[in-house]
Parts: sequence; structure tokens; C-alpha cells
Amino acid sequence: MNSTLANVIERRELLFEITLGDMRSSANETRFGWVWWLIDPMITMCIYWAIVVGLFARGQQYDPYPIFILCALLSFRHFSTILNGACKLLRNKEGLIKAVPFPTMVLPLSMVASSFLFFLFGQSALIVAAGAWGLPIGPALIQLPAFWMIQIVLYSGVALAVAAFGALVRDLSGFMGHVNRILFYASPTLYGVDMVVERFTKGALRDAPIADILPTVYMWNPLAMLFTGYRHAIFYGTYMEWNYWALLSVQAVVIFLGGYKIYQYFDRRVLKFL
Repeated sequence: MNSTLANVIERRELLFEITLGDMRSSANETRFGWVWWLIDPMITMCIYWAIVVGLFARGQQYDPYPIFILCALLSFRHFSTILNGACKLLRNKEGLIKAVPFPTMVLPLSMVASSFLFFLFGQSALIVAAGAWGLPIGPALIQLPAFWMIQIVLYSGVALAVAAFGALVRDLSGFMGHVNRILFYASPTLYGVDMVVERFTKGALRDAPIADILPTVYMWNPLAMLFTGYRHAIFYGTYMEWNYWALLSVQAVVIFLGGYKIYQYFDRRVLKFL
């Protein structure tokens, strides 16, 4: 059965059941279950808090620094889970794919959906912690549902493309580990966009002819805009600029359509490689 959005919508009950199955499987793999989605970023946050603030005495402008980095870490955890899981997703489901005719596109989409629900659990705890820390939790949170929708669309496109290539290239997971690490440090996960602007305009590159446009080029990274948006809504209690909203929305749609087309192109060919 061809993988199209129409077929996926028609079999949305299957998508729902697979999503629930993925959630149960993820929860049963560890003793802490759902709570691990909060524990893991918390541990990572404590490590970087100790290094950045404790060891290098940086990050004071982002006080409280734990909340600042968690705004990005939770979303990046969702992204890295998808990036790593999609590499071997179709190969791990080989028996199911060959035994039952169904739109295999539901597999990467259900992975995005199940991990997103875990992400919501972690972000709910983050908002409570931000309020307890005295941050301005208020009307700016109205932006969150829009950010969630953009995140789902953006990460779904990534999942579809990586799942298709993962079925063709057995060693893709090893390569994606490095891609994941590069994106972590190239995105404003541990630092803010203001630091990027300062480095480009006042640092070693300040005399370069393109110094003034480098921050704009940097913000073409959709993860940079998404993480910054979450910080606007939760950490600063402000609203992200409309031009970033427009660019991020367009990028999410383009990446989704790109991943969708890639998956459709390799859909039937994938069976030959499993």
C-alpha cells in the first residue's frame, strides 16, 4: 500500500495504535518510564550547568541558567530521539512491513507523535519550575501551541527522510550520531542568540565584510529559531518577532514536504533493501 497522507489519514486508527504501542514500549524499557524524559534532560542540564557556570563562570546573563538551557534541551531531546530512532526504524519493523500491507509512513510519524507526548510531559514540568523560580509566566505562553505544531511538522519531515535513507544505508546511524552532536553545538542550546550576535559583530570576525549578516545566516537554522521561540515564551515572557515566525513556518513546511517526497520516492524500493 502506497504511503500517502490520504492513506495515513484513512488509517489514522493504525497510527493511533502504533503511537500508543511506542509509548508503552518506551516506558517499559526503563524503570522510571515517562519520568525518564524529565530525568535525562535534568541530568544533562546539571552537567552543563556545572561546566558552564561552575567551571567557566559563564552564563550569568541567563539566570536562572537551568531553566534557560532546559527550554532548548527538551526540544533537542525530541529531535535527537527522532534522528537516532529513524535510522533503523524500517529495518527493525521489517517483519511487520512484509507481513501486512499498510502505509509504512505511519511508522516514522508514530515515532514523532509518541516522543512528542513525552516532550509535552517534560515541558509541563519545565513551565512549573520556571514559575517556581519567579520567571514571568503569563500571556506569552499562548505561543506554545504554535511552536508545538511547527515542531511536529519540522521533525516529521526529518523523520521521513532519515527513515527512508536508513533503510538504504545500514551505517547511517553512526553518521547521524555525529550530525546530532554538530547540531547540538551549532544551535543555541547552551547559549543565547545574543551571544552569537556579539561574537560575530564584536569578536574575531568583527572586521570581516560579512560580519553584520552572519547572525542572520545563523538564524536560518530552524532549530535556532525554535529554541529561541521557546525561550521567548517561557524564559523571557515575550513574543518572538514576526519575521522569525514566518521563516520558521516556511522552513518547517518545506522540510516536511521534502521528507515526504523523499519517503514516497523510496517507499516501494525500500522493500528490496530490507
